[in-house]
Amino acid sequence: MQAASAAQLPRSILVIDDGPDNRMLLEAILSRAGYRVLLAEDGERGLRILDQESPALILLDFSMPGLSGPEVAQRIRGQPHTSATPIILLTASTEADHVDQAFAAGADDYVTKPFDRRILTARIESMIRAAEDRQRARKSADLQVQRDRLLSDLQDAARVQREQITALPMTFPYGVISGAVVPCNHIGGDSLQVFCNPEHTTAVLIDVSGHGAAAALVASSVVTELRGYISTHSLADCFALINRQISARWSSHYACIAAVQITARGAVVINAGLPPICHVRQGEILATVEASGSPPGLLASGQYDATELVLEPGDRLIAISDGLTEPLGESADDIRACMSG
Repeated sequence: MQAASAAQLPRSILVIDDGPDNRMLLEAILSRAGYRVLLAEDGERGLRILDQESPALILLDFSMPGLSGPEVAQRIRGQPHTSATPIILLTASTEADHVDQAFAAGADDYVTKPFDRRILTARIESMIRAAEDRQRARKSADLQVQRDRLLSDLQDAARVQREQITALPMTFPYGVISGAVVPCNHIGGDSLQVFCNPEHTTAVLIDVSGHGAAAALVASSVVTELRGYISTHSLADCFALINRQISARWSSHYACIAAVQITARGAVVINAGLPPICHVRQGEILATVEASGSPPGLLASGQYDATELVLEPGDRLIAISDGLTEPLGESADDIRACMSG
């Protein structure tokens, strides 16, 4: 036999009344109506029960020795965990002053004694349903606030990611890097970066597997690592280092990366997972570069081979990544970054 879930457990009602007969009668009526009944003979005992229990509603006698019903109601309303719990005051008086005191103390309703069983249970059920509806509405409003805040944060992240992508065209001592981008409004694991130093200029396309913030973090990590390695390591060593970093940190992601490094002597190209990089001269494809190694992060033991190309004035190296649009454009089909040597 399985235990009943929290949603299947009967709702509880706390009865605070100094009259034994009233407590016994209310316990019988409420138990018969399907409620779990908690009993307290005075206000102090009722408040102690509320430290341990969270009833769906409180039935509170107006006139009691010690703390009166309105005084107990004020104490209940002053506690965060019971501030919204429905309270019905039971009173033998219909005087306007008593009614005013009841509502001023925080009661939601009052019932005069003697009461009709059917009317009492109907009012209790109606008040509990209303309280549950208000609670659902508050939760829905809170979720909407959280959703709006999350969307705002993601829009800010997408804007920052757009700003981090290298602006093209870019002129450098050995040629021009140009490209076309179709933007979007969500974040992803794709980037276009150009790293320049006195000896060479390197253009890198990054397309991380998956979508969203996790992929964006992997792409950011790759860019950071490249920025640190590119001036002091060969292109093949950079890829090997990045492969080890992604494999160690991001077991659920890998990155397709293509890099073109142009120097005074020509170009060094590595393509790990992106479409073929084409070497074009006077409209004809002289060579293509692909399968230089596995996408970094896919295989921990991945190795990378660089291809050296001899460039002449007017030659073009063309790299295409259809995933680079993810941080910039949901509706886009592709992005082309053309590295002209």
